[in-house]
Amino acid sequence: METVATILYARLHNVLPTCNAMPPNLSAGFAHELREVLETPIAKQNGLVAQRRPDSILAIFGNGPGETPDHARRALHAAVLAVYQAATLNGRLAKALPKDAPPRLALAAGVHSGKVEIGPAAAGNSGVVRAAGEAVEIARVLECTAPDIGWSIVTSSHTWRAAAERVQTGRFGSVALPDESFIDIAEVTGLLRLKESRNPQSKYQEISDAIARNHRLHEPSLDVSKPANLAAASGARHFSIEGYRILRKIGEGGMASIYLASGPGGQLEVLKVMRITDEPGDPLQRFMQEFALLAQTKHPNVARIHRQGFCAGHAYIAMEFFSEGDLRKRMGAAFDAPTALSYLKQTAAALEAIHAVGIVHRDLKPANLMLRKDGSLALADFGIAKHVSMRLTETSHDEVVGTPYYLSPEQALGKPVDARCDLYSLGVIFYEMLTGTPPYRAASAEALLDLHINAPVPHLPAPHEGLQGVLERLMAKEREARYSGARELLADLTKLGR
Repeated sequence: METVATILYARLHNVLPTCNAMPPNLSAGFAHELREVLETPIAKQNGLVAQRRPDSILAIFGNGPGETPDHARRALHAAVLAVYQAATLNGRLAKALPKDAPPRLALAAGVHSGKVEIGPAAAGNSGVVRAAGEAVEIARVLECTAPDIGWSIVTSSHTWRAAAERVQTGRFGSVALPDESFIDIAEVTGLLRLKESRNPQSKYQEISDAIARNHRLHEPSLDVSKPANLAAASGARHFSIEGYRILRKIGEGGMASIYLASGPGGQLEVLKVMRITDEPGDPLQRFMQEFALLAQTKHPNVARIHRQGFCAGHAYIAMEFFSEGDLRKRMGAAFDAPTALSYLKQTAAALEAIHAVGIVHRDLKPANLMLRKDGSLALADFGIAKHVSMRLTETSHDEVVGTPYYLSPEQALGKPVDARCDLYSLGVIFYEMLTGTPPYRAASAEALLDLHINAPVPHLPAPHEGLQGVLERLMAKEREARYSGARELLADLTKLGR
């Protein structure tokens, strides 16, 4: 039979270490106490047990025909009481266990409402029913997420909203499901006291305090900012970031996946997310380098970065969202001269800002120039950028880093680079903005690189001949013949304007 119900999956963590620390006279009754922690709250809220194990339980909360749907409230109430009882058991054990072996029982619960297939259990499983379906799997995912992010009870947001008048919540976020979709989640931190309740407010505060103590036992003990701990931290199975609602995936890069998200203040942000692994080449260092570089630069023509962190085995960077997309999407045809010059000046201003703090972008291209609603432009994607204090030649000899259509000759040759390689790339973009086509085309990447190295600087068509001098200095094959920096380019454009 298929019905709409709420699934609660709860699991006790650290059971074995706690049991091993017990004297023999206590361990005999420990299994019974664990069963009480898991089963009593479910029975009190009229739930049905669908799976029972020594350290976990799966329960269904439903309503009969004609009944007011309250299954979400009852399931969340049961989850709160189970965490409270686990914390109470910890308190009792603390008095019996040796002082050097404090009890660390921690209960994690996932609660989700949806369609459930309910049927009779297999023979020999008295007192339980069979449950299957997407709601069951999602509840299990939410339980797995709880210890990853240091929460006690994780519920899907729509389940919490169905019981909002009774349940107290804390933090919010999103979690990835196995099919790569996302579900909004909420942290349950306690129960709200109803006016007709006979329990004093102090009892509700006691429950909230117990949940807080429980989730502290889930908080990651590893400092994932230290390389030695990264492999251990990467064991998290489900991507989730506290405080962000993931709306949709919008891109995939070499190291990271890109998501559109609603941030802590409700504003749209972009999340670049990379799973922490022990792959060779130190991809995490390169990923975090982008944040380190951007954090040095505060300029209206450089993408704003909001925060960086680690969560559930992933590293992430939260950045400004650009509603108008990138410049590449507007380059199907030539721009008029004033528009092209405006974008040239804004990009030059961005380069002046990053070069001033010693950053070389190395991958300047239209797809990395982002547009805001007000028409302003911002430089983004510092994934392969380098600080001049780093070894800019640390890539192997002849390895090409960047996008072939916009590479400087020195990059094409695998030579050391400086800020002037960004100016060459800007010249290529400027030519494309004015003409609608790149300056060089070829049948292969190798042939294209050869053109950047040896072909003459192309001539602008008649309407833009007055800008040929600017293009010649930007795209000069020898870097010494280019502008010394973006500031000199901007000064030249000012003179040209006069």
